[in-house]
Amino acid sequence: MIDDGMYLNPESPKTRSIRKASYKGKDVLLIGGESHKAGQGKAVSHHYLALEKFAEETFGIKQVIDRWSAQDLTTLDKLPYIGPMHDDYPNIYVSTGYRKWGMTTGTLAAMILSDLAEQKQNRYADLYDPKRFYADPSIVTFLRENLNVATHLIKGKLDGTKQSLGKLERGTGTVFKHNGQRSGAYRDDDGQLHIVDTTCTHLGCEVNWNDGDRTWDCPCHGSRFSYTGEVIEGPAEKPLQTKSFTMFDAIDVDQESSGY
Repeated sequence: MIDDGMYLNPESPKTRSIRKASYKGKDVLLIGGESHKAGQGKAVSHHYLALEKFAEETFGIKQVIDRWSAQDLTTLDKLPYIGPMHDDYPNIYVSTGYRKWGMTTGTLAAMILSDLAEQKQNRYADLYDPKRFYADPSIVTFLRENLNVATHLIKGKLDGTKQSLGKLERGTGTVFKHNGQRSGAYRDDDGQLHIVDTTCTHLGCEVNWNDGDRTWDCPCHGSRFSYTGEVIEGPAEKPLQTKSFTMFDAIDVDQESSGY
């Protein structure tokens, strides 16, 4: 077991963060890494398996007691936004875009915001001002990220998937089409099907199945939904539309799904 503290390896792209924590009175290791955009890239289960392999090879760990994924917000110039949100609302403050450094930047944000609230000077206030804009790299980053969004928006709308629900196993989800409409299905551990409209309720991109967390994730803006459609993480505020089973009577499903 490692000593108290937090550790970060310098290798890229396989960055790993390691720190000790307490769980039910016992010491455990929290191992993070495998950065990727929500709803994009290879199956999320592959990322979890990579962390498990690292834990086993480095520390000899054989048991994983829990796992989860979280999203980190990154600004255009990769520095957090800390300060007044808008000139018209000087008493409304924002603190975001920590880019994984919440423990240290959260403390810095508290110092800056408390000074601003008391109308004191803070040497870092201008550096982290949310209203700042630097043409380089902000414009390049802005264009690149918006191109990424547009690409996934179009890709989702042109998705020609021909998946069938007939062999959908318990604990798995898939995207399929019925009457030309893209939909998502998940069969829970009891064999029940949960069917949703895969159109994200934020700006209309098509969500993809996250097999590691059993969620529907939007590749455009990072919204995440449970397999039954509820919002787990924004910016979406409304759940995915659900579909009734009677709409899919013509789908070739196995005997487990009959009677729904």
